[in-house]
Amino acid sequence: MIMKITARKAVDPIIATLLLIAIAVAAGIIVYVYVNSLAGGLTNGGGQQVSQQIQLEAYAFNTAGTGTGQVVDIFMKNVGGSAVTINAIYFDGTALVEWTPTAGTYAQYMMVPNSGQSCFAAVPSSATYTFTTSVSSGTGTAAACTGGPTTCTATNFCFNTASGQTETLTLNAQGTNQILVGLNAVATSGTSHTIKIVTATGGQSVFTVTAGRTG
Repeated sequence: MIMKITARKAVDPIIATLLLIAIAVAAGIIVYVYVNSLAGGLTNGGGQQVSQQIQLEAYAFNTAGTGTGQVVDIFMKNVGGSAVTINAIYFDGTALVEWTPTAGTYAQYMMVPNSGQSCFAAVPSSATYTFTTSVSSGTGTAAACTGGPTTCTATNFCFNTASGQTETLTLNAQGTNQILVGLNAVATSGTSHTIKIVTATGGQSVFTVTAGRTG
């Protein structure tokens, strides 16, 4: 008896090609979805940092015309989409000490030191001030921001804010405030200095200011 052997035909080349294309497309879709999901997760994870942006609007870095200290007046705006709270301020890498507020309000007079600590106060952007001597300071001494009160003198002059100003460490979205800085020494005119703002969530904003100028 003779056995008849029948050869099976291979899959048509066109069908094989279509199957390969389908597999490649499916793999591409899977990779795209994975990468897109990963990118979205990274964006959302950093969203808080992106939404918290403090911008320098203007500053004045001048002597007060008296004494041995120096002052910097900074206007800032939160251009992000969520509120930020200032946790620390650094001048050339050295932390500034906040003038002591009482129940959330600064004293009318804040002494600019001529040694020791350099000071800052975060006040509303609408706050105005002059420099004064020969009055009892509300807070601060020749070497500290948290001492006092002592007498404002020609050597240790004071910010006079006309009345006690509300401590304004938190800036709402699109909100503004003003930072008054009292330095314990006079910087050389024309020299550049850095001011770093650190928020309660760890965000950082760094600005450059020039002694003897406004910007």
